Amino acid sequence: MSGCNSDSSNPSGGSNPGSSAGSTTTGCNSCTITSETAVTVPANRSRTTIGVGEDVYLTVSPGPATWSVAGEGVFSSASGTSVTFRAGRNPGTVVITAVGSGCSCSITFTVIKPSATFMGRSPGYVLKHHNGRPDCGFYGQFFLRPDTVSFKNLEVREKNSRCTANGFYLPFNNCTHQPSTQTESAWFTMDDCIAGQGTPANLNDKIYSGYTGEPGPPFQPGTMTWPIDWEYRVWGGPATALPQFQQSHVVDGPGQCTTSKGGTSETTVLSDPTGAPWPD
Repeated sequence: MSGCNSDSSNPSGGSNPGSSAGSTTTGCNSCTITSETAVTVPANRSRTTIGVGEDVYLTVSPGPATWSVAGEGVFSSASGTSVTFRAGRNPGTVVITAVGSGCSCSITFTVIKPSATFMGRSPGYVLKHHNGRPDCGFYGQFFLRPDTVSFKNLEVREKNSRCTANGFYLPFNNCTHQPSTQTESAWFTMDDCIAGQGTPANLNDKIYSGYTGEPGPPFQPGTMTWPIDWEYRVWGGPATALPQFQQSHVVDGPGQCTTSKGGTSETTVLSDPTGAPWPD
């Protein structure tokens, strides 16, 4: 998100057999519900732990049947042999039951919410830096975790905040993270889950230290830190807060600059070549 002319940070803008769990009633020879997640990553599509808002394909045998759920979620249809179940906005346990052809069987899902975030470096971009200046930055890629479920049906946004700065960065003290006229960014959609990383947001976050114009070297050592708060929502519902993390920038006397945000840090020195992943 950007603010105080430092451009500190700114986001740019049918089923196959799967898991089964069944129970039968008197006079019913067999009844089975199979499930398969709509997304292909995570690879285990028969899993019964799913993310808030996640879609799952369900098929009952024998069918057709009437479907019901104890817990939060909706079906694409109240009856049929195959339906899609969409998990609700809140975590919890849901028990889905299919009744038909003299049978009744059920399957249980555990629905979880995002428990962590991670800001990785967007692949394919150089670091932001001007040769001879103590500045540094990178394009960030925001992830929701864990990576064992999909959060593709969520949206995320970043709240505005003010920094605490000293030394080299003192002119930026109390700067807003985004333009001062806004309280948060726009909502951003999510993409397919990436194994080992999580579900990424469809944005490139401009994470940059800015430059105060102080001559050097040597430079006055300094730090600048923002509290970073993100929120998510499911299917356009109310916003839910995610765990807070920090964005920080540190400059030392010789002019080494380190920029950090949400688990990733990048460093430049004065002699590094100029890099411009986005225009000044």
